[in-house]
Amino acid sequence: MSISFEWIVLAVASTGIFLAVGALVICWLVNTRSRRKLQAMELLVKELLKSRDSTRKQLNELHSSALGAGQKMLEIEKSILVLAERQQELVLQDPDSRLYSRAARMVELGAGIDEVMAECEIPKAEAELLISLRASRKPN
Repeated sequence: MSISFEWIVLAVASTGIFLAVGALVICWLVNTRSRRKLQAMELLVKELLKSRDSTRKQLNELHSSALGAGQKMLEIEKSILVLAERQQELVLQDPDSRLYSRAARMVELGAGIDEVMAECEIPKAEAELLISLRASRKPN
């Protein structure tokens, strides 16, 4: 049996067409898979952008809060300085309070009644009162 040349050409052409169709099917499958992956990546990018925007918003809120807290701290510091100055003015305005403050410091340092009376020019009863107050505060 001899196969004619025409049958060989037909067989080769059929095989070529079959291989071309197979290659097209494979290309179509790869393309479909790539599109699905691309869609998944686009969805992921969209979610990441939302997350970034949310994080950026939270960061801006924290920044605003920190600035507000800083401003409040500055206001409090100014108030403390004003109060300290006012307290110093009041101490300087009342000479008796300076004497009693000095007497209290001397008693804290262990001075006796006579020494407190002499240095601060206060009566004996007041010096005794300061010493007894210190003694009542002193832990046993």
